[in-house]
Amino acid sequence: MESEKKRDRINPEDWPDALYWRSGTYRKGNGTETIDPGRQGFPGQDAPPENTPDQLQDPRLAADEDSEPWFSRRPSWLGRDARACREYLDSLSDEEIIRKYEEARDRSVVWGGAEYYPNIQKLFLTPFEREKDRREIAAWQREYGKGEVAQWYQEAQEQSCVWWIENHLVARHAFNSCMSCGACTAGCPAAEFYDYDPRMVMETVQSKDEDSIVALLKADTIWYCAQCGTCKLRCPRGNNPFAMISSLRQLSELKGYHVHSTRGRQQYTARHLWGGNLWNRACSLYFRNSMVQFHLDFGPRFARYTLNKEEMHRRVGACPDMDGAMPARKVHPDTLHQVRRCLQEGGTLHLWDQIEHHGRQQADESGTDIDDYFYTV
Repeated sequence: MESEKKRDRINPEDWPDALYWRSGTYRKGNGTETIDPGRQGFPGQDAPPENTPDQLQDPRLAADEDSEPWFSRRPSWLGRDARACREYLDSLSDEEIIRKYEEARDRSVVWGGAEYYPNIQKLFLTPFEREKDRREIAAWQREYGKGEVAQWYQEAQEQSCVWWIENHLVARHAFNSCMSCGACTAGCPAAEFYDYDPRMVMETVQSKDEDSIVALLKADTIWYCAQCGTCKLRCPRGNNPFAMISSLRQLSELKGYHVHSTRGRQQYTARHLWGGNLWNRACSLYFRNSMVQFHLDFGPRFARYTLNKEEMHRRVGACPDMDGAMPARKVHPDTLHQVRRCLQEGGTLHLWDQIEHHGRQQADESGTDIDDYFYTV
């Protein structure tokens, strides 16, 4: 610990007293300040009056009590009461669950001269949030209807896989002709670590054999791609294998073939992790998603960051679950509405519906609670 101390830096054990908590500014050890507080404002968000005393000393202690099973991120085999959780959520009407979520989310306290929303961390990735999202997205679809892309997806579900490859915009632009040179596989980082061969994917597409394509869509193969784009740069024929794989992933989800593979089933978790972040926080990765137990290779400094996320973010001028214009902020409702409209018009909500439908169907067939299914896959 002593060896990690740097000149002019404030040590974590000295927080928060040694920090200057005012709208993202902080004082270095030499007394100088950094980060312009004016950048922390956001139109439509009223800052607390300057003479308002800070009501909060430690942001980690501000969230409401979360002992209820519907706020637990644990599977039932680690203590969550799945039956009580489901009975409570089912007892709420669509209007009630959305209202309760928004009331909890929007409860604020003053911290460091700005509004802080402690319950955002309580709600994220919980059974309560997932159930609210299902109901709210269904209400959105009823209000706004299906956009042009979603309608096309719906029609495409009834067509063959070959038809999709010939008509989906991404697939059409991703494939010219394959001469099986293997340049894509030779330069593929994923092929080095997995039983993965992008050349085989392109050969299967080129064959236009329906059964072979269906088998590919049911396999883990298409989910090994990291979408790095190396294959596109290497292909002498101008093909774009990683874009083709992205197209095939959408087709697999639309037809429900993804639940036949381990990596495919994990799209249910991804839909509620990254999708939940997009729907509720307008970002794909929420700053609280990082967990020490899953990143032990990141070392002790990352562990220290994880234990002091709020202070770390304020120190560099961010707005962790706060009003403001900088990263990690609570997104303004108008902005969130615009993001949701983009998701709806772009067909994303229809894809999420299919992932939800096929995941729930598989959970019911196996007798698994839907919130346990989130962890099982």
